[in-house]
Amino acid sequence: MHYDVFNGDADGICALIQLRLDQPIESTLISGIKRDIQLLDKVTVNPGDSLTVLDISFEKNSRRVIEFLTVGASIFYVDHHRSGDIPSHPKLTTLIDTDQSMCTSLLVNQFLNGKFSLWAITAAFGDNINHSAEKLATRLSLSGARTDVLKALGIYINYNGYGGSVSDLHFAPDFLYREMVCYSSPFDFISENPDTFEKLETGYHEDMACAMKLKPEYESKFVAVFLMPDEAWARRVSGVFGNNL
Repeated sequence: MHYDVFNGDADGICALIQLRLDQPIESTLISGIKRDIQLLDKVTVNPGDSLTVLDISFEKNSRRVIEFLTVGASIFYVDHHRSGDIPSHPKLTTLIDTDQSMCTSLLVNQFLNGKFSLWAITAAFGDNINHSAEKLATRLSLSGARTDVLKALGIYINYNGYGGSVSDLHFAPDFLYREMVCYSSPFDFISENPDTFEKLETGYHEDMACAMKLKPEYESKFVAVFLMPDEAWARRVSGVFGNNL
């Protein structure tokens, strides 16, 4: 059995899209809200199983990685967060780069020699790594208008990953992945799935409008403190509101 384990934000989803467009396989999808990073706790493996793990901290999941390797599973692990010590093992392959200009989807883009770069640009914008996204868009000679479309999509996908639980989200990450993985281009996804895109777009703008009405509890020249209400919209918008601030 193969497991695809991925963060439920834009980076995790778009990284897996690129890999499965290049190499389609039957797999069990394991994901969750953006802040659910110990996703390997949801997996039970047997000898001979394999896993692709994307955009969750190796350091936070190292115990499970070692357990899985000991059982006899093989693991392909791609991430850009702090890794801690990475064991040397014949069944473990890692692509980990913690440089602030990198995200998991950009690492996958390099691994695939740029086969699906539009998805990598989308993810980088979603992860708020705008300089890297714009640099890659320029390399592909994308117009400003088309670049803005990818930026918006990335922000919307990333926004969708925030919540206290999957029930807070507009779409479960594994559902959203299945909706998008059919398309080699994000532009095709948008044009052929207007209802999904519109729900993300509308939800984002409605929640951001609520957030922008908040007044800081405390504000100085250097810092502002916002208290978010305990409501689903506030849990959804917390990440992108923070990026906006």
